Amino acid sequence: MIHNVITSIASKLNEFIKNKLSISDDTVIVSSLVDIKGNLNQDIENKISIFLLHIEEEKISKNVGVKYSSGDNPAIKINLHVMFSAYFPNFNYVEALKYISLVIEFFQNNIVFEDSNTPGLPPNGNKIYSELFNISIDEISKLWGNIGANYVPSVSYKLKHIVFDGEMISEDVPRILGLPPE
Repeated sequence: MIHNVITSIASKLNEFIKNKLSISDDTVIVSSLVDIKGNLNQDIENKISIFLLHIEEEKISKNVGVKYSSGDNPAIKINLHVMFSAYFPNFNYVEALKYISLVIEFFQNNIVFEDSNTPGLPPNGNKIYSELFNISIDEISKLWGNIGANYVPSVSYKLKHIVFDGEMISEDVPRILGLPPE
């Protein structure tokens, strides 16, 4: 489910940037900046890289109007904190700033995501809301240190109210290799 949300929004952002800049090359990638050994991922060069920072349970809407029968587990809502970073090497800093500006413009124009306006999202009728997520200077310094990369222009968004229930999770489980399809 999380992968559907992030890749669907990434695809929509990619189309927005391609249309805005009149280019044909894909410029958005869902990927970490470094591999597990700390080496810079070469696939992120001259692109917007999207990666998950954090998952949190949505506490505000929890138990509000919950209707479920005994034996059923209630659905939970989560929020995703997602980072959008622009890695443009060789002193192409202005280009990185341009791409981060396009990410902000995209989210300014697309505050709500649902299956009717974002292909690839589960058709559950729920809305995913986006909002700019502020990270303090101290936190951003620690974050980039933990990632193992030097700071590059970036912006973080919170994707809110993603609903998890037993039905959606079981529908998206991939087939285990070696077993015949059902």
